[in-house]
Amino acid sequence: MSIYRILYQTIIFAFLLVFMSCSNQNNDEIDGNVVNIPISADEKNEKGQRMPKLEFEQKHHDFGKLIQGEKVSYTYKFKNTGNAILVISSVLPGCNCTVAQFTQTPIAPGENGSITINFNSETKKGLVNTTIVVQANTYPADTRLSFTANVDLP
Repeated sequence: MSIYRILYQTIIFAFLLVFMSCSNQNNDEIDGNVVNIPISADEKNEKGQRMPKLEFEQKHHDFGKLIQGEKVSYTYKFKNTGNAILVISSVLPGCNCTVAQFTQTPIAPGENGSITINFNSETKKGLVNTTIVVQANTYPADTRLSFTANVDLP
């Protein structure tokens, strides 16, 4: 047996070993953390794990009348009413006129957090109705917030 044949067989074996180990990974695990989609936050999921639950004081805010160019902000306050740690992965504003800041640290059961949106009415006129999508380790994973404003020309 030549050295090249042994080297070739070793490389093929190593490739198969890596390929098989990757394909056998549990798809629920990401970097050692388990991500689960439960039936509801009040129950345990199919693996018996408890779940967090986002409960907002209010999911909609009306800025009322604004003059075009005004910059306003509002803070949505929430509580983790579930029975596991809550992690918000992202907050996605519905337009480029809105920027969001949110609690990025894990939120224990019973603890509070907030999402602050900053709305710039510079390019808007008339009735504005915008949705903000909050993505977290809850069920459902997406929670929708919204705001309205009536923007008048200067």
